Amino acid sequence: MVECHKMKNINLPKIVIVGRPNVGKSSLFNRIIGARSAIVEASSGTTRDRLHADIRWRGKDFTIIDTAGFETASHGDMAGLVLKQLRKGIEEADIIFFVTDGIAGVVSQDKELSSVLRKTSKKIYLIVNKVDSESDMGKTLEFFELGLGEPYAVSATHGRGIEKLCDDLVKGIEKHATIDDAKFIHVAIVGRPNVGKSSYLNSILSEERVIVHPAAGTTRDAVDTNFNYKGRDYVLIDTAGIRHNAKINAAADFYGSVRSKEAIKRCDAAIVIIDGYEGLTKDDARIIDLCLKEGKALIIAVNKWDLVKGFERSKYSDMLIKEMKFIRNYPVVYTSCKTDRGVKDSIDVIWSVYEKSKTIIRSDKLAGIFESLNKAPEIINKRIKFKYLIQEGALPPRFILGVKTTKGLTENLKRFTENFFRMVYDFEGTPIIIRFEKTTENRQGITMPAVPSPLRR
Repeated sequence: MVECHKMKNINLPKIVIVGRPNVGKSSLFNRIIGARSAIVEASSGTTRDRLHADIRWRGKDFTIIDTAGFETASHGDMAGLVLKQLRKGIEEADIIFFVTDGIAGVVSQDKELSSVLRKTSKKIYLIVNKVDSESDMGKTLEFFELGLGEPYAVSATHGRGIEKLCDDLVKGIEKHATIDDAKFIHVAIVGRPNVGKSSYLNSILSEERVIVHPAAGTTRDAVDTNFNYKGRDYVLIDTAGIRHNAKINAAADFYGSVRSKEAIKRCDAAIVIIDGYEGLTKDDARIIDLCLKEGKALIIAVNKWDLVKGFERSKYSDMLIKEMKFIRNYPVVYTSCKTDRGVKDSIDVIWSVYEKSKTIIRSDKLAGIFESLNKAPEIINKRIKFKYLIQEGALPPRFILGVKTTKGLTENLKRFTENFFRMVYDFEGTPIIIRFEKTTENRQGITMPAVPSPLRR
């Protein structure tokens, strides 16, 4: 059956799902991959960018791609951008799933799109969705007029007909070699709406992969893109803008925000993009805090730097630190997606903070940190003596400090301890977690992780 597996291969056969809005393309996409990945909502036009997922069905691997609904550009400039993305999806497809609505029947947009598809040399599967029972099979008959052969009757909501569709699909697909997803660095591109997240991704890829539009909220799903830079493999996750709950007034915005938060949970490193012209806002601060609470390596990108006048970078960085003091522990890069300035350089910084988040400190260095910490005047003056130091893991680095009693451990002392760790070891760009533990008799000195692997999470 289906496995939405953690394997990557950019040369897998591409199956592109097309159709007019609200016929159930995202429901079909979700049904095949076995997860609610694309946003499904009653309103049309919910999906705008192309969503990718690598699938294994009965031992055969392929990439399935969800696209925005087919509309003519006469509905506005946003529709024109969506149509452009749809055409790109058709061009890159090896096989096309053309989805129609069995309840609505054949409509003019179906005829228009079928005419476009017939002119391609691609293998096309005509799919009539919303055929929920055997008694509804008669709904498929009128779709023969589209000239694309016998339709597949399915119900994406209930799973009816999906197995036959995918079984027939993989009969013509060869087996492909894949590589382990663990070798990819997953990077979440996050921020509030309209700060330039999709422009940042497009600038990296040097192509218009995701829709960029002046209206906030253009991206609604989290879009994964494979990318290789300097021999390192990345999965770049473009996300919907994260809004404060009080500002969410549409279901698609709500689910898009949820997807973005899920992207942060599954990423290895996050780049928080802020609008340099507008400066750091409360919503920016909330997003940065969210990434750090999830323990993610982090960099901050000040975008639209070409619009900022009268500020040196050092002064701007000082201003950010004044707004959020702990920003001094995280790299700040300055980018202009309009001119591509600083964008590729930020990838090197992402790699650096990711590497630091995997840090396992050697036992001799850990012993030195332990000894120096106990000799610090701030610790001695509080009449505290730590009994042992343990590194219990990485991603992010996590430590346990044993102490006879935890009563004298004020927040100021905890902050001093973290700052001490950062002073004696380079943890720039990664959170570090220090847990203070009441001592037990069987622990003393220093201890290395039980599983000393840099990939332990």
